[in-house]
Amino acid sequence: MPLVTSLLTAIARADGDALVLHSGERPYVVAPKGQSELSSRVLTLDAMTGMLRELLPEDSRRTLDEFGAVQRDIANPTIAAGERFTVVAARGGDDIWIEIRRHRQADPVIAAAVQPEPVIEPVIEPVIVPVMAPAAIAYEPIADLSSEPVYDLAMEPEVVPEPTGEPVIEPPLAYEPTPAPAPTMELVESEPEQEMPRESESEIHEISFDTEEFKVTTTFVAPPAPAPHAPEPRAPRPMATLDDEPESHPAVVLPLARNQVRDQARAEQTLRFTQPLHTAGIDRLLRIAAARGASTLYLTSQAKPSIRVDGEISPIDGEPVLSEPDVEALMLDLMPERNRETLRSQAGTEWICDVPDVGRIRCVTFRDHRGAGGIFRMIPARAISAEQLGLSREIQGLCAEANGLVLVTGPRSSGKSTLISAFVDLINRTRSDHVITLEHQIKFVHEIRGSLVSQREVRGDNSEWIAMARAALRENPDVLVIEDLRSSEIVTLALEAAQSGHLVIGALTAHTAGEAIDRIIDQTPIDRRPKIQLGLAEALRGVVAQVLLRKSGGGRVAAREVLLNTSAVANVIAEGKTSQLPMAIDSGRRHGMVALNDALVAFVQSGIVDSREAYRQAADQPGFLAQLKRQGIDTSFVERLA
Repeated sequence: MPLVTSLLTAIARADGDALVLHSGERPYVVAPKGQSELSSRVLTLDAMTGMLRELLPEDSRRTLDEFGAVQRDIANPTIAAGERFTVVAARGGDDIWIEIRRHRQADPVIAAAVQPEPVIEPVIEPVIVPVMAPAAIAYEPIADLSSEPVYDLAMEPEVVPEPTGEPVIEPPLAYEPTPAPAPTMELVESEPEQEMPRESESEIHEISFDTEEFKVTTTFVAPPAPAPHAPEPRAPRPMATLDDEPESHPAVVLPLARNQVRDQARAEQTLRFTQPLHTAGIDRLLRIAAARGASTLYLTSQAKPSIRVDGEISPIDGEPVLSEPDVEALMLDLMPERNRETLRSQAGTEWICDVPDVGRIRCVTFRDHRGAGGIFRMIPARAISAEQLGLSREIQGLCAEANGLVLVTGPRSSGKSTLISAFVDLINRTRSDHVITLEHQIKFVHEIRGSLVSQREVRGDNSEWIAMARAALRENPDVLVIEDLRSSEIVTLALEAAQSGHLVIGALTAHTAGEAIDRIIDQTPIDRRPKIQLGLAEALRGVVAQVLLRKSGGGRVAAREVLLNTSAVANVIAEGKTSQLPMAIDSGRRHGMVALNDALVAFVQSGIVDSREAYRQAADQPGFLAQLKRQGIDTSFVERLA
């Protein structure tokens, strides 16, 4: 069976809305009854690359490589005839995400909402409800819309009915009106609910992926064939007549939907995206940003909407310049009621919300010399795994430590939070522990898997961080994550927790592992430094320093320095000779240690990163140039940079 047919069959058999394929994870179908996994094995990068070749033509794959995201309809699907399927693919480095979305047949209510003229639905079960005394009224059939006549009450020309939002059918007069008191008659039509055939008995057992030859095998338990059913013929209805009734006002045809409230909301949403930008809602801009792999959407008065992709900000092509009312209208569309009073304040406001098909969004408003503005940071629905980040065996081994201190460091915006989140995800999948995280902002939400993960935001000053850390330690966690080791007090607390049997993972800003150790010691009062040095020598398990580099072909890649606490490293730290740590890393390569310059040179040699970009990110630039020369790589770009 072809790949496309197999995947569409998996969606149809599960009565699903989408099939999600993500490298490093198991494939699953999203359905109204919940999420169901299709395989017990995770998808490898080779399998995902093969799927892209099968699902997308060459021009779409080129678009994906160039822009990072692409969307394409599946031509002539043989499954679920009459429905449309769309392939949405995104790629960032070695992370590939594919989603096959199912567009079901349009609901009649929504279809009617977007028509330029009202559509009159056939009457299924007309019910005559008299309100006042009987009157002489004759009913005449109108145009045949559904093989059986539809009736309406005659109306008096001088009487104008109140608008109801529904079409009124007015046949010619069939009687002579008399000046009698006018009763109110109402013709109510209702459509009986039809039980749609469902394949609830179908069950997806397994969908397996062969990465070498690339084939998909799907096994199903087919539902029993439904018994043939023919609709019962209906006898034509005679024209209804009521005798000796006085003059009446016109009746109103009221079509009743099966779920009027839900269908009305869906119709409004359908109309909403056909309106101009300032009334279409911010959802559309957020979806555009997500499809292009952006991390942040920026709205500024008197400017086009902009997005940040791979660390660079650029306007969204084809979008108009937003006025201040446009920006305020877009933000009010997403803003909770409690935050609206502060929209026009200089201090701004902040909130978190969930947007369908996008995920969690952290929203911040501000005001500048142009007017209102907003920043919308996209929080991934799932944490990026250690496998997706390409973490080495030695780095992953730090997450298996029973106790001690693990440091994550790097310059600003170097992906420290992402790396720590991958650590928590790995612990969550491989251990059965109690994990507490203290974070500035919860960027990645961890579901409870093997471990119990409790995530907490700390928005206050240093005293608030210390109070939250002490409160967390009273709960006796196995793993404590402190996103910011901002002071000597919080470092001392982390070291004490590490020495008492907890695994503590902490982050601070420093370019290399040696700089991170120096910063911890330097921010400690002089009289306490020997104690801190001995504590680090005893409790430290390792340091991972990370910088992000722009790839030559687009996207970003992380270069990491790894310092492991061997006996030689412990002696250097205890004696305060941190200047010898680079030599300790060089001599510890057999243990899995990596110097930052070695990682940078490797990327340049492979052609993944340009030498100028690596040079800008190198902490030891003279040493980096010396290594390039030893490898025979041209270093004349330094003269051009100067």
